[in-house]
Amino acid sequence: MPDVEAKNGTRNTTRPPCYRCGEPHTAEDAERHTEPVNCDVCPRCAMKPACYTCRNMYCPCEVHQLGKS
Repeated sequence: MPDVEAKNGTRNTTRPPCYRCGEPHTAEDAERHTEPVNCDVCPRCAMKPACYTCRNMYCPCEVHQLGKS
């Protein structure tokens, strides 16, 4: 078995890129990429994380229209 170096106490390591936006994220901003935002106004972006950009020109959701939280 190869030696594996474990980092003690480091939770701010880079994770794989986000499935929705492609940005790498850390534990500090993981909520923006994993927790769904219920906007209840656009069926296309309903229950998507805050990093998701809807790209629907008629989408009235401020969070998903610009991909900002």
